[in-house]
Amino acid sequence: MTAPSLHQPITCPECNTVLIDRYCHACGEKPADAHDLSLKHFIGHGIHELTHFDSKIFRTLKTLVFAPGMLTADYLAGRKKRYVPPLRLYLVLFAISFFLYTRPGVALYDVRVFNAAYTHGNALEKNLESAAEQKHISKEMLYERFNEHWQHDVSLFQLGDIVIFAMILAAVNWRRYFVEHLIFSLHTLSFALLYECVMWLYYARFGIRQNLPLIGIFMLVLFLHIWRALPRVYATSGWKTVLKAAVLVVGLEFARIFFLSFTLSLAVYQTLN
Repeated sequence: MTAPSLHQPITCPECNTVLIDRYCHACGEKPADAHDLSLKHFIGHGIHELTHFDSKIFRTLKTLVFAPGMLTADYLAGRKKRYVPPLRLYLVLFAISFFLYTRPGVALYDVRVFNAAYTHGNALEKNLESAAEQKHISKEMLYERFNEHWQHDVSLFQLGDIVIFAMILAAVNWRRYFVEHLIFSLHTLSFALLYECVMWLYYARFGIRQNLPLIGIFMLVLFLHIWRALPRVYATSGWKTVLKAAVLVVGLEFARIFFLSFTLSLAVYQTLN
C-alpha cells in the first residue's frame, strides 16, 4: 500500500466534491498537505484547540455565575460561539454532579442515605427487607440492585425536570416561544448543578443528611440568581420580577422533588418485580 499523496487532490477527500479552491465549498474540509502533517503544526493546532475550549468553558461558567441571564440573552440574540451550548453545558455539569454524588460516602442516589434522611424511608426499608427475604438474597445485595436501577433511571430521565421547569416558566411568561423557556431552564439548572458540585465539598466532609439551613441557603441563592436573570431575558422589573422569581424557585423545587420521587418509585418497581 502506497502512502497518500500530499498534493491537492482533484476531489474533496470528505465528500468527493470537485475542488475549486483550497477549502471544499461544499463541506469546508481542507485536504492535507505537507504543512498540516508537520509535527509543529500538529502540536500548535492541539494547543490552540485545548486553550480555546478551556477559555470557552471558563467564560461560560464565569458568565453563568456573575451575570445571571446573560448566557440565555446572548444565545437568543445569536451570540453563540463564545459560550458552551446550553444543552452541552447542562449535560457536562450533570455528569460531574452525578459522578460526585454517586461516590461511596457521598452517594445521594443511595437507598441507605434516603432511609436515614427521610422519615418515610422506614416504610421503603421494610418493603426492601421483605423482598430480600422472598428472593432469598441479602439485604445489602438488594440495596445494590436498587441503587443500580435508581442511578440508571436518574441518568435516563435527567431532562425531565428541565421540561417541567420550562412549563412553569411558560406559565408566568406565556408570550414567548417555548424553546426560549427551555434555554433559560437549561442555564438555570446548570447553575443549580454547579452549586451542588461546590456543596459536594461540604457533604464529603460532613456527610449527606437532611439539613434545613442548607436547603434554605440553596433556595435563597437560586432565588437571587433567577431574580437577576429574569430582567435580562424577559425584561421584567419591580415586584413582578420578585414574584416570578419566587414562583420559579418553588416550581424548580417541585420539579426536582417530582423527578426524585419518580425515579425512586421506578427503581422500587424495577427492584421488586
